[in-house]
Amino acid sequence: MLCVIGCCLFVYCSDIYRLCPGWGSVRKFDADGNEDQRAREDLLQREYAQHQAALMEGTPAAAKVYGSIGKPTWGVLEAPTQREVLVQHPVHGEVKVRENFEDTQRLRRESSWWAKDERFFMEQSKVSRTQLLINEPTARLMGSVI
Repeated sequence: MLCVIGCCLFVYCSDIYRLCPGWGSVRKFDADGNEDQRAREDLLQREYAQHQAALMEGTPAAAKVYGSIGKPTWGVLEAPTQREVLVQHPVHGEVKVRENFEDTQRLRRESSWWAKDERFFMEQSKVSRTQLLINEPTARLMGSVI
């Protein structure tokens, strides 16, 4: 047992394992690429830098998207004074804070077409839900589920 451990330590300390193909560090890549690839990478890097600058300035070039679907299909209702600001949070790091979001909430509350399906709005407008029951005789003993 000690002989096996000693052999392993000898191979590790003397770097003999590097003589085996595939065990050494990568010293040369398969290809360096060509000019077309370098031009595409340079274009991507410039476009990324422009996008980051637009995000920091808050210009219209940084179009807001909702997840991966792009423009929301249900419409947009936001106050013109609302803007996103990057803030350093002590626990979560860099986060976005929406300044003047209360104006957006007021607009949505007063809108006739914006969906108001949250529990708060349903209780405020006296909309009640039907009692949820399962099609079993014992379901009536359980009462309502909220």
